[in-house]
Amino acid sequence: MNNFLGTFNDSSAQSTFSQEDISKNGVVGAIGYIIPILFFLPILMNKNSSYCKFHANQQLTWLIFGVVFGVVSAVLNLIPVVGAVITIILGIFFLAVAICLAYGAFKGMALRLPFIGDLINIF
Repeated sequence: MNNFLGTFNDSSAQSTFSQEDISKNGVVGAIGYIIPILFFLPILMNKNSSYCKFHANQQLTWLIFGVVFGVVSAVLNLIPVVGAVITIILGIFFLAVAICLAYGAFKGMALRLPFIGDLINIF
């Protein structure tokens, strides 16, 4: 799994993370991907940490993507059978990506979301 996730790893951002920072904030960095509304949690834990800032930005992007995904799913559900099947498949994909992002954050990786990962840099 690390080889697959390594293709999405931002090595320049990861080089700014210290091992101590990763070990202290690894769990906090992963929670916001599974429960996106908690994107602010890494900043609350340590606002000076580059690890926490990176993952808070990615988690906020993930939250916005999740809201857009929810709207698209609601529209697709208007199509009787095909919409439900597509929504289930996309929901499984969304969950799988969330688990991969959380795993990468827990392991100290700087996984940047493809295409949308550079859009938000608030923290």
